[in-house]
Amino acid sequence: MARLKFERPPLGRYAKDVQQHQQKLAQAVTGAFRDGAKALQQQTRTAITSAGLGPRFARQFKAFAFPRRQFTLSPVIRGWHARAWQRSRIGRYANIFARGGTIHGKPLLWLPLPTAPRRIAGKRPTPALFVKEIGPLVPLRGTHGPPLLAGQSLRAITGRNASVAQLKTGARNAHARAAGGKGRQTVTVPMFIGLPSVRIPRKLNMDAIFNRVQMELPKLFEQRFSKAAEK
Repeated sequence: MARLKFERPPLGRYAKDVQQHQQKLAQAVTGAFRDGAKALQQQTRTAITSAGLGPRFARQFKAFAFPRRQFTLSPVIRGWHARAWQRSRIGRYANIFARGGTIHGKPLLWLPLPTAPRRIAGKRPTPALFVKEIGPLVPLRGTHGPPLLAGQSLRAITGRNASVAQLKTGARNAHARAAGGKGRQTVTVPMFIGLPSVRIPRKLNMDAIFNRVQMELPKLFEQRFSKAAEK
C-alpha cells in the first residue's frame, strides 16, 4: 500500500506569499495612479491652452499621485495650480475659469480696452503698470456710461492696440506742454474701463477631464499589474 507523505511548510511561508502579493498590488495601484496623474496634468494643460489662457498659466497646473515615493493600496491624485500664482490675479481666479463666476471690484475692476497695449513690460496691462511704465492716466466720465482712464497719443487710435512706444511719446509731449514747454499736441485715448463686476463664463470643463482620467485607471492598473507579475 502506497503511503502519502505530507511536508509541513516553514512557518510564515503563506504570510510571506500574501505580503509579496499585496506589495505587487500596491505597486500596481500606485503606479496606475501616477500614470493617471500624468494624464490629468497633460490633458488639463492642453485644455487651458485651447481655452486661450496662455501657455504660462497652463504650465502652472500640477498633478501628482500620493504617496510620491512609497506604495499603497489607497493612493490619491491631486491637481492644483502652483502656489506661486496665488498673488497674481489669474491665480486667485483660477477656479472661476473652471466653474464660472462673478468677479467684483473694490469698488471697480479696470479692464483694458481694445486700444490699450497687448502687453506692458511683458505683462497684461493694468492702470498701475501703465502709470509706472508709460505715464499718467486721465480720468474721463460723462453723464452716461462707466468711467474711463485715458492716456495720451500724438494721433487718434481706432480699431487696434496702441504700442507702448507710441503712448510713451504722447505722455512725454503732454507733460512738456503742461510744463509750458514745446511739446506737440496730443490726443486723449481711452485705455481702461471701470466696471463694478464682471461675469466670467466657464472656460474649462475640469469635471470631464477628471472623469476621463478616472475611467482610464482600471486599464492603467492592468498594464502595471501585468508588468509586476512578469518580474
